[in-house]
Amino acid sequence: MAPMKPVQAQVRALFETALRNAFPSIKQDVLVVKGNPKFGDYQCNNAMGLFKEHGKGIGYDSPLKIAEAIKNALPANDLVGAITVAPQGFVTVKVSESWLSSQVSSILTTEIEYNDLPRKRVIVDFSSPNIAKEMHVGHLRSTIIGESTCRILEFCGHEVHRLNHVGDWGTQFGMLIEYMKEAFPNFQEQLPEVSDLQEFYKASKKRFDDDEEFKARSQRAVVDLQSGGEFARSAWQKICEVSRVAFNRIYDRLDISLEERGESFYNAMIPPLVEDLKARGICQESKGAMCIFTPRVCEIPLMAVKSDGGFGYDSTDLAAIYHRLFVLRADWIVYVTDLGQETHFHMVFDAAEQAGWHRPPLTRCDHMG
Repeated sequence: MAPMKPVQAQVRALFETALRNAFPSIKQDVLVVKGNPKFGDYQCNNAMGLFKEHGKGIGYDSPLKIAEAIKNALPANDLVGAITVAPQGFVTVKVSESWLSSQVSSILTTEIEYNDLPRKRVIVDFSSPNIAKEMHVGHLRSTIIGESTCRILEFCGHEVHRLNHVGDWGTQFGMLIEYMKEAFPNFQEQLPEVSDLQEFYKASKKRFDDDEEFKARSQRAVVDLQSGGEFARSAWQKICEVSRVAFNRIYDRLDISLEERGESFYNAMIPPLVEDLKARGICQESKGAMCIFTPRVCEIPLMAVKSDGGFGYDSTDLAAIYHRLFVLRADWIVYVTDLGQETHFHMVFDAAEQAGWHRPPLTRCDHMG
């Protein structure tokens, strides 16, 4: 079966031919909309504009006469059944029942193809569990909705990239590495299960909150990790691998393949990105932090740099959308997370638009929850 085309697009093509045949000297956009179900399925609204702009200059004394000319110029086809012309100049068509029947029969007896043109490069960000923690139902929900979205977009002919924005960076790794080094010194040789890592994480968080000396060591471990220290990097990679194995068991069972591109991937991009945004006046100092204000979305700003000089989720998400739009040249990005993050992502979209990376309608950014 040839690729399916939207019915409205096929009706539009018929009216485009009719307008070209009836008024070859006039260039115009075809105005086809869904019709009132009482009268028909689709409606062409060109006659009124043609009469207003050209009137008797093209030999017609009313929109009705122009609409009749459009109707008579429609090419022979099986798609359109009844055609009616209103006195105001609306040309309304009903889709032929026999054509619909033949299309449904064809779908039932052959494989379906569909092309949503123009073809787009789409990035779908979904699943996104946290390293050293088990997936919860919210991650599974994002995974299933995200994969379903990808399959629909691929069926429509788009180039789809599945990205897994795992939480693999931050202060928590310093305290986890320090805790495991102390309590389980051979953990790099005898890797724990991800469920054990979650318990270690809880224990390390309690130590971090209660023990100032442990807190200081954890903070030094973060610095060591970020600067590429051999032990810290090795320990971090082992922790990531334990989680990765656990995640992949679930992905394999659900027949899902994702490209892991976690927070750590974007870390080196953040400082030069912030400097560029500062130089262009998009990123401004506020109460010691470097902020991007998005008043169209929310009064609270995005923090590109926190007041302590560190980078947080806002920083990483700004770097991620920059890389996806500006480096990967995505036409469309879909984020699948819980609805509680919807405002945050619309702030990120707004900031990307201010920066010139997101240029609607040439690019599109959506949040699904």
